[in-house]
Amino acid sequence: MAAMEKRAAEYHARAVAFARALRKPPFHPETVHRLRTHLRRLQAYAEFLRRPIVARRLAQNVKWLSRLRTLDVLYQYLRRRKAPAKDLRRVAWALKEEAMMVASTGRLEAIRSMLAKMTLARLRRPVAFVEDRLSALRQETSEQLAAALHKLSPEATRKELHRLRLLVKSLRYKEEIALETAWADPHRMMALKRLQRTLGDYCDRDQFRRLAKKMNLACRGELKKECRRYRDRARAAVLKLGPPEEPASDLR
Repeated sequence: MAAMEKRAAEYHARAVAFARALRKPPFHPETVHRLRTHLRRLQAYAEFLRRPIVARRLAQNVKWLSRLRTLDVLYQYLRRRKAPAKDLRRVAWALKEEAMMVASTGRLEAIRSMLAKMTLARLRRPVAFVEDRLSALRQETSEQLAAALHKLSPEATRKELHRLRLLVKSLRYKEEIALETAWADPHRMMALKRLQRTLGDYCDRDQFRRLAKKMNLACRGELKKECRRYRDRARAAVLKLGPPEEPASDLR
């Protein structure tokens, strides 16, 4: 249990450090990304310990930074692709406006305040409770993944793939929590990480496509075609998991 709490404490300390680093625009893209990642890890930890109120607050904190992160990634992506200068200017302006909005609405102060109040001692559960949760983790992961796969359409839609990505991300982070315990399953965790990456690649392109259409970017047609390619890859990855009854064997 000590190793698990140590990992959670590292997540918390890093989240605090990244939140403190984001004081005023322009914000460094990697700092925004790291903050969101560690907030999600803490969210998974709270869910694992059955602390729903804390988990919901952390999820809201992540959501506050979602559009900022998406614009950051889109801008860097367009730069690598040598997109038209007009497209880059439009995205850069939207990114600047979003950063100013995040700073002016007090969202970062709220995140820092929440992290200051969210001590790990408050989240702690009795040893017997944690051991029961760890022993049930593998079955719980299998059942949640199976249920999600069962709900998918024959050709999974954008919203379905997005929901699946969020679930897989949460399951992966919960598996990470158990890495230093007797219940660890590193192969399973890495399989979830690969699936998360594939689904994430598609979801990123889908967000790019929708932003490009909304902002009337010249590259919107190219982004639409690329989005379709990544959607097909995501659908294929999901199909490889096999029947909903057997996700555990396929995530090895």
